[in-house]
Amino acid sequence: MTYYGVQIEPQFGYNFEEIQNIVQAAEKHDFTHAWFSDHFMLTGESKDVNAYECFTSMMAAASYTTKLRLGSLVYCNSYRYPAVLAKQIASLDHFSKGRIDFGYGAGWKEVEYNAYGIPFPSAGVRLKQVVEGMQVIKKLWTEDVANFKGDYYELNNAVSFPKPFQKPYPPIWIGTMYAKPKMLNIAARYADGINLAWAYTQEVFKEKMEELDALCEKYDRKPSSLLRSYGIWTRIYDSEKEKQNTWKEIAEKRGFTIEQLTKRYEGSMHGTIEEIIEWLKDYKKYGIENYIFMFPQNKEIEQMKMFQEEIMPKI
Repeated sequence: MTYYGVQIEPQFGYNFEEIQNIVQAAEKHDFTHAWFSDHFMLTGESKDVNAYECFTSMMAAASYTTKLRLGSLVYCNSYRYPAVLAKQIASLDHFSKGRIDFGYGAGWKEVEYNAYGIPFPSAGVRLKQVVEGMQVIKKLWTEDVANFKGDYYELNNAVSFPKPFQKPYPPIWIGTMYAKPKMLNIAARYADGINLAWAYTQEVFKEKMEELDALCEKYDRKPSSLLRSYGIWTRIYDSEKEKQNTWKEIAEKRGFTIEQLTKRYEGSMHGTIEEIIEWLKDYKKYGIENYIFMFPQNKEIEQMKMFQEEIMPKI
């Protein structure tokens, strides 16, 4: 089975009514997931953009829906102590009756760290913290009394109930934009799934899948046991003419040549219905059965409707 999700970026300024409309439309149009990013602001100049917090947005989305799964893409480990995040996600899993996917990452948006006074250690340290954080979270989700002593976090006879609604716990996804070796290694060793985002050519994507297969074998797990997901910038056009006209308008507005814009969209799914059908068939060859589409803001509902009517029946 193939699973389709829609990405919602609260940092872009979605209000709760818009979130409600998108997630309810996702259910209506046979999408299986809605995913939310974890950011506190878009930029330092975004004074007119209300950026709702990720957990709160997911809680609201859970209240608006009955069957849609809800995921984080991804919670930044640095923004909350792992033990606190474990409690939040377990609570949300109960509220949603087991509809949560837990996306987890090391964090990257330095301007946000600095603005909020959150320490921004080296990438190497942030990756070590994610590994420890994952161990802390799993212990709290599975052990009656949890203890842990690491370089960054510790648990001292910690009791955390309720345990997650899903058993043994919600799927844990590692999210990465660059798919560097250390992140792939963490995913293969500790996670249930990995999401690559947001723009890879098929050649590079194939290479990353092969790297993951090899790492799974290194850790004595079947490659098929690691779920694979692709988050991808997507825009569906009715026709080649509409695509070319839209690209011309975008290029002129942003000061790009058509060639520069085409290069920018390389690895995205900005194409006609026929092109997207063929791309999805190609990616399926690499074992991808989970897609998360980043549709243009305020066009999510019409794009999901078009996807359901024109693309799903042909995949």
